[in-house]
Amino acid sequence: MIDPTHVSPSPSMQMTDYHSRRLGISFASVGAHLGWVYLATEIVYEFGRTEKEDWLRGLVSSQFPDLVRNLEPMDPKTLGTFSERERDFKINIMRLPEGEVPVFVLVVQEVEPELSERNWEDLSNQVLTFCATGISLREKNILDFQTITEPIRKKMELAFLREIQSGVIAFFHLQDLSPFFKPLGVVKSQEILREVTATLHKETKDNEFNFQLNPRSYFLFCPGETLDGANQRFGSLYFPSKHLILDYKLKIFPIDRDILADPSRFSAIFIENF
Repeated sequence: MIDPTHVSPSPSMQMTDYHSRRLGISFASVGAHLGWVYLATEIVYEFGRTEKEDWLRGLVSSQFPDLVRNLEPMDPKTLGTFSERERDFKINIMRLPEGEVPVFVLVVQEVEPELSERNWEDLSNQVLTFCATGISLREKNILDFQTITEPIRKKMELAFLREIQSGVIAFFHLQDLSPFFKPLGVVKSQEILREVTATLHKETKDNEFNFQLNPRSYFLFCPGETLDGANQRFGSLYFPSKHLILDYKLKIFPIDRDILADPSRFSAIFIENF
């Protein structure tokens, strides 16, 4: 039986009650009887219950390769229908406009009415907020990290296809921002994260790119840069946010073709500094 009051974040996300309940309210507001959030192939959030859970998990997992390759962001797809307790339900899944890691939201609702574009946009915003805040507390699991870091590793390899043979990764580990999230609310919390990203963007040259794994872990990839050069560039960098100057730890790692060719060695950099 579907229980729309049931809310269950993945243990690896370790969400605050505030963000978890906010997302649960968002699923309820669009009339969802069941809702799942996928980070890559892992379900990291569950709203509601169904007697056909095993069947539904298998249905989604069997189509995941095609969904990752072909499903466009913000374009909901119907996977099928089923009946339970004399009620007819349809299964919709939508890919969100995420960064490096695929994020999907699955909604099981009654056959009518259809969710509007605005419904999907509102739900998308809450899901991405949940992932941005929750991933900061994920467990250090090698399989999780290889899933997360593989697209990043491939992108870095492209920078080494030319004459550039080495570079650095600058790792910025910010102070714990979670105490600010609940009193400030979702909007103000997201503003802090955007200001941190904006500061890094200003420091990023045309042939470089930065990426965020969670609200505390930011990396800047600098192909062709040396350790000495990176220390001079980033040693005095600071992150202003509203009335705060955010504290952080800086680590700089050399990177070359040999490290990029070994997914385990590459993932280890992130595991040790997540």
